[in-house]
Parts: sequence; structure tokens; C-alpha cells
Amino acid sequence: MNNICIEIKIIVSVIFFTLFLVGLQRYEVTQHITEQFMTSKKEKNTLLLNTIAPVLGLNLSLGLNDANKEYLDQIINQNSDMEGLTLTTSDGKILYKYFKDPNKKEKKCCAIDSSNKKIIDPLTGEILATAHARFDDHEYEVMLQNNKIVTFKIFTVTLALLTFFLILIKREFRFLQELTQNVLNYDPKLNHFPTQKSTRNDEVGIIHNAILSMVEKIHTHSETLDSLNHSLELKVHERTQALEEANQQLIELTLTDPLTQLANRRAFDNYYNDMYQLAQRNRVEISIVMCDIDHFKRINDTYGHSMGDEVLKALAAILKSSLQRSSDFVARYGGEEFVIVLYDTNCNDAQALCSRIQDNLKDTDNLQFKWGFTDPITMSFGISCMIPNEAKNQTILISSADVALYKAKNEGRNRIVSI
Repeated sequence: MNNICIEIKIIVSVIFFTLFLVGLQRYEVTQHITEQFMTSKKEKNTLLLNTIAPVLGLNLSLGLNDANKEYLDQIINQNSDMEGLTLTTSDGKILYKYFKDPNKKEKKCCAIDSSNKKIIDPLTGEILATAHARFDDHEYEVMLQNNKIVTFKIFTVTLALLTFFLILIKREFRFLQELTQNVLNYDPKLNHFPTQKSTRNDEVGIIHNAILSMVEKIHTHSETLDSLNHSLELKVHERTQALEEANQQLIELTLTDPLTQLANRRAFDNYYNDMYQLAQRNRVEISIVMCDIDHFKRINDTYGHSMGDEVLKALAAILKSSLQRSSDFVARYGGEEFVIVLYDTNCNDAQALCSRIQDNLKDTDNLQFKWGFTDPITMSFGISCMIPNEAKNQTILISSADVALYKAKNEGRNRIVSI
């Protein structure tokens, strides 16, 4: 009797351990993929806030709250998984609030669906506000639930059939040697368990067929888990692609002036640095044109800042359409001031471009009638050109163009000055 009990324990232990390893292996793989998905989404959420924070800080420091609202509305439209977004100042004032479902706004969020970011003034380093974003974690919860359900089914079937096996094996142990040997040799990865069903009507035949059915179910659930793992891998890949696309869109937003849709000061700094170094390597001339709208303050004071914004947008479109080469670059430098980078261009060609822009400015006559202006809209231009070398600092070119611009304005405006 003692020997029989020992043999029964050995057989049961081997079967249970084997089946347990199958379920545990599948569960761990699925959990790993789920954690990768969670990490990917957390990184995407964190990256989203890190990317929009500089734009929000710049707008807050300039007092452009409306620009922040438009910008955050665009961010929400581009991120369908965002459930809530608030922007709160350090003294508790809410500058922006959005909830897809207001009933959920008091829900306590976890690490995957909630992110906070301090909004810092880029000039002073002062904390201006805090951005709090909440994201949809439905897919993550579904994956966890599916993983638990499938794993529970595997262990439930395993334990149920093992219990049934133990009851019958005690009644006729001597006829179970072959079945025991098959179970001991069973490898779930190879799935080489004999598939021939027993024709016996006694307990041994029933146990044999029950074990066979158990193995088939384990194999079926293993295939289901494999399919689920493959589906999760595809979702992770799709999320990664979506994250890369979102990152690219956010990068473009941080390099674009929201009013004129031209490149902003940051984009200009990057482009000018690249073109300056390229011109230095190739030993070709590079030109900088600083241009400014004449009497722009008068337009704002007379017709209001909204009309001034319309003028900025119209003149930005004229500047952009006046450029002829793909390497020509125009950006809003600040306020009513614009800057143009012309690679492999001398001062004469830069002056020709400025003359063409002055001619195109005459197209604003119809808009002047619409806006009610009595004076034509003009611009002043300052040009600086050089062939860069190691002895010349690239800031000199910008400073010279700025000096030329102020000279043009001091000489009466609506003119081109080259240094």
C-alpha cells in the first residue's frame, strides 16, 4: 500500500508540475507583453506632455492663453485616447479643462492613465502651471482580464481532470502503468501524447480518455494563448507606429508659429545653424534678410490686435509665396519681424528677392479696402551676406542684417538696405 501511494504521488506530481509549467509559461509571456504595452503607453503619455510643455510655457509667458486653448484642442483631437486634460496655475486657477466623460473626472487614476507635468517659463525658469492628463486604459484592462480568464480556464481544467484521475487510479492502479508512463514522458511543447482513444468501458479506459481530452484542451488553450500573444504583439507594433507619428506631429507643432503657420524662432535657429555650417564647408555665400512691417503699431492701435493678426497672416503668405527655391527659408522672428535664410545667394540676388516681395505687397490693396486702411502696407528690409569661415561667428550675420533693417527704418522705411 505504501508503494502504491508513493507511485501515485510521483505520477500526480509529474502531471501537475508539467501542466502547471505550461500554464505558467503562457501566463508569464502574456504578462510580459502586457507590461511592454503598458510601458509603451506610459512613455507615449509622458512624451506627449514633455513635448507640449515648452509650447505651453512659451505661450503662458507671453500671455497667449487663447493660443494655448487652440493648441490643446488640437492635441486632444490628435490623441483619441485622451480622456481628460487640465492646465492649472500654481495658485489653483484653472486655465484649461477638458473631460471626455465628466462623470469620470473624480476617478482615482493609476500610473498608466495619468500624467502630470510642470509648465516652466523658458526665460525665467519659474513654474507657471501644472498640466494633468488622463488617458484611456481600457485596452490595458481588457488584456489583463483576458489573460486572467484564459489562465484560470487552463488551471481549472487541469485541477478538475487531475481530481477525476486520482479517484479512478486508486481503484485500479495496476492497469495504469502504461498511461502513467505516457504522462511522465509527455512534453507539452512537442504535444506527442498518444491520440488513440481507449475502447475499454472500465475505469482505466475512462481515465485514459479523460487524460487525452485534458491534453487536447491544454493544446487548444495553448494555441489560443499563442494567438493572443501574436495579437498583442501586433497591437504593440501598431501603438509604436502611432506613437512615432504622434511624435512627428508634435515636433512639427513645436517648430511652427501658430498664427502665421510659418517656422518659428526655434525652427529658424536649427535651420540657420545647419545652412551656415553647410555654406562654410562648401565655401559658398549665405544671405540673411531681416524684414519688418512698417507702422505695425499704428495698425494695432487704429484697427485692433485682431486686425493686426490678419495683416501678419496675409504678409506671411506673401513672404512664403515669394520664395522660389526649396532651400529658401522664412520664419517669424518675433512680433511683426520676419527673417529669411538664403543659401548660396549673394547680396544682389537677395535684393532682387526683396524687390519681388515689395511688388507682391501691392497685392494687399484689395485687402486694405476690405480692412479700411488708408495707407498702403509696406515693409523694410535689411540684408547681410558673407562666405562663412572658422574666424567668423554665425551671429555676426544676423546682427548685421538687424543693423541694416534699423538703418532702412531710420531712412524712412519701405526700402532695402544691404550691408
